[in-house]
Amino acid sequence: MKQISHDPRLVIVVIMVTVAMGALDAVSLTHLKVFTGYMTATVILIAVHLTSGESVAGPGVVAITAYLAGAALGGRLVRRSYSRRRTVADLLTGVGALVLVAALIWWQDAAWRYYATLVVLAIAMGLQTSATRHAQVTDLTLPAATMLLHGLMHDSRLAGGPAKGAWRRVAAILALFSGAVLGALVSSVSVPIAIGLVGLLIGTAGGLLYVGDHPLLERLETLGPL
Repeated sequence: MKQISHDPRLVIVVIMVTVAMGALDAVSLTHLKVFTGYMTATVILIAVHLTSGESVAGPGVVAITAYLAGAALGGRLVRRSYSRRRTVADLLTGVGALVLVAALIWWQDAAWRYYATLVVLAIAMGLQTSATRHAQVTDLTLPAATMLLHGLMHDSRLAGGPAKGAWRRVAAILALFSGAVLGALVSSVSVPIAIGLVGLLIGTAGGLLYVGDHPLLERLETLGPL
């Protein structure tokens, strides 16, 4: 089987985004009651809650619709004639800015803040998925633990595989978990600060891709096949 070599800096950036996604999913589930990035879980939540007295069908449909709008915009943006790094950088910095806007919206003590925050975050996550998908890092087109755990064992020595990318998958699983813990802890104190931290982390990840050759990044550029 042909081994896939990934851009080392893109791998680091996507893992940073994975931390942010873990945090945002924790915040979304706890305070918005639906996921804004993991749409599979949102669909399941809608189905489960329809059988109970606490239906989240309305917010769930809104989240999915806004996510699809972000995905459509992301699909157009990744088809521009720019390099992979430039395209991912543009999308992630835009996503970071949108998430910061969502944090400011939630900060407002207004009746409309729930749905406004939900829509902005879901659009941002549609764009974010386009960015991580375009980065083409195996198992990390959508930061979710299922494919990471499956890939870790499916390609392991135990399963007769080459154990290729094991460290990347383990790092991403830990990133997702630690991000969720961080999001839950910070949002228990302040929801807008938790959302703002997510925006800053994603924006920083995008900014890292704009930086040219620099001594601090030399190690990333010489890690070899990932």
